[in-house]
Order: sequence, then C-alpha cells, then structure tokens
Amino acid sequence: MAARAAMLMGVEAVVVIDRYDNRLEQVRTHIGAETLDYEEVDVLAELREMTGGRGPDVCIEAVGMGAHSPGPQYLYDQIKQQMRLQTDRPAAVREAIYACRKGGTVFTLGVFAGLVDKFPLGAVMNKALTLRGAQQHGHRYIPEILEHMSRGELQTEHLATHVMSNEDGPEGYRMFKDKEDGCVRAVFRPGA
Repeated sequence: MAARAAMLMGVEAVVVIDRYDNRLEQVRTHIGAETLDYEEVDVLAELREMTGGRGPDVCIEAVGMGAHSPGPQYLYDQIKQQMRLQTDRPAAVREAIYACRKGGTVFTLGVFAGLVDKFPLGAVMNKALTLRGAQQHGHRYIPEILEHMSRGELQTEHLATHVMSNEDGPEGYRMFKDKEDGCVRAVFRPGA
C-alpha cells in the first residue's frame, strides 16, 4: 500500500522489494509497480542501475522487525534478538540507507519495538540523509484514503487473501506470521 500511495502522490517510478512470489505478483497485478526479488538480484546494484547510478530519492522501509536478508547480517540480528541484546532486525533499514541517494530520505513505517545494533549512522551522516518514521495516523489520513477508494484509485480487496471466522483467529494469525499458503492478510468476519 505504501507503493500505491507513492504512485497516487505522483512519484515517477516505484520499485517494491520482497522475496515472496505471491506478494511480488500482487504488486505487479494490483499496484502496477516494478518489483525486485532480493533473493534473486543484488538490490543495491539494481537500484543504482535503475537510477543512473544515483540511487532512489526516497526509500521506504515497510517491513519492520520482521525483516529478513539472505546474508550473514540476518543471522547476527537473529542471534542478538534471541539473546535479548536487540529487539528488532534492521536489515531493511540498513539496505534503505545504503541504497538511498545522497541528500535523499529514508522513511521507516515498518513496526519496530526498540533497540537495534549495527545501525549505519555514519552512512546517514555522510550521505546527508533525512530519516523519518511514523505509524499510520488514522484520524489524519483515513478521510483521504476513503476518497481515493471511492474514486476507484485505491483497491484493497486483493489484500484479504484469507477470509476466516473469528474462531479461526489463532490459525489466521499463525498463517500470517509463517507466511503460509500465500497469506498476506487474514480478515476475520463473524460467521464467515
């Protein structure tokens, strides 16, 4: 949805990075953005190529503490979490910082709980990046979102990949957490 919001705001090019085929396909089909599978390509090299060597103007990190990466840094972050030495896995934030052009903006909207290690503060300073972060502020944005939906500019039906009854709540949350059966969102409806 961050990709679609960027498109509605007039962004010239939007690239979504993920490793799950079903989510990448949803982006291509329902959002119309370009996609990169970070397990298949060198994301930093691809983004530099797409931007003429400069890097994206804005990088949005939208995964939060559930971030994954194919390299050894992921194991490092996972061990630090299990030892309670850090609460989150900042792999996607790190990559956003390294990818973003000098003078660009890195926006974090993924959920984080507290502390991270190996945060590339030197890269932030040397590249003169602006860091921003926030949760979705419903009172401010819901009226605008509903206007976009009423005009057909924003579709959300494709996100509800698993409609379930309230009684299936624990199973739906587990499926979402484990990324099982292509679960992007489990939606619970009484009597479903």
